[in-house]
Amino acid sequence: MREWIFDLCKNVDRENVAASFQELLHILVPQSIQKLLTIFPTKNIGLSGGLFANVRLNQVIAETCDLDSIFIYPAMSDAGLCTGGALQNLLESDGLETWLSHRETCENLYLGGNYDQAADTYFDSIESFKKIEGDTIALTVDALANGDAIAIYNHGMEFGPRALGARSVIASPHDHDINRSLNERMERSEFMPFAPYVRDVDADEVFHLPNAFHYPARFMTITCQVKDEWKEKIPAVVHIDNTARPQIIFRKDNELYYDILTAFKEKTGLPVLINTSFNVHEEPIINSPEECARALIDNRVDGVVTANGLYKIK
Repeated sequence: MREWIFDLCKNVDRENVAASFQELLHILVPQSIQKLLTIFPTKNIGLSGGLFANVRLNQVIAETCDLDSIFIYPAMSDAGLCTGGALQNLLESDGLETWLSHRETCENLYLGGNYDQAADTYFDSIESFKKIEGDTIALTVDALANGDAIAIYNHGMEFGPRALGARSVIASPHDHDINRSLNERMERSEFMPFAPYVRDVDADEVFHLPNAFHYPARFMTITCQVKDEWKEKIPAVVHIDNTARPQIIFRKDNELYYDILTAFKEKTGLPVLINTSFNVHEEPIINSPEECARALIDNRVDGVVTANGLYKIK
């Protein structure tokens, strides 16, 4: 099969090959899900596996299948096997009734190492770093409004492939040119898109979000249509097909991340910021304070904000 596919595609450019496979997914996967729904009637489904890292496919599923809600496991690749193994062990040891009665909604993924206090201590010790005096939120928003790319470093590192405000780079979405400059600094391909994050109170104002979209959008696992009145105002986060891959953020999950966006909207009128992962292309997401400091020294970002301050190079 592999050889047959390669032979079939050898005279076709890669963009058309990718588009063809994507279109095939849009047909076959919803068909398979619909068949399952006829056998097991439900309005709620859970999806996992690397295939469902395909956010455009997930949008098509939400649009074509008659569903009230979708849960796409945020660590949908092999990384999620550890969770599945733990859940299976609990099911076998405790029994189905206990297992079902102890389920909880996944609210956030800040499950990794937390270096909040250690980070500030380390940054303060670096000769070339300066902590900008003043209100951290206001200083960060001023920098963002002036075109800076700021890394946010707080909470435990995210579990899974998405940066969700603990190890993220944030920037203003108003200028499409930020895509080129930030991709260059992160050594990424020019076509790699950026995603927006938006507060829970603003999400439906900016994006078309039927009910089934809301929960997966908390973890950036689905695309949706951008409303017409916002497309030209936030071009850096709008894909060529007028979709975006938003993260909906609640204040209880990440106060610093949320409050920066609140203040940014007050200053600029824009209810979204770019959120992209804090890493150079094909390297892991930044984890330790030392890795974070090296990224600032290497000019990957213009500053680093923690819960205790905004740091820049002297």
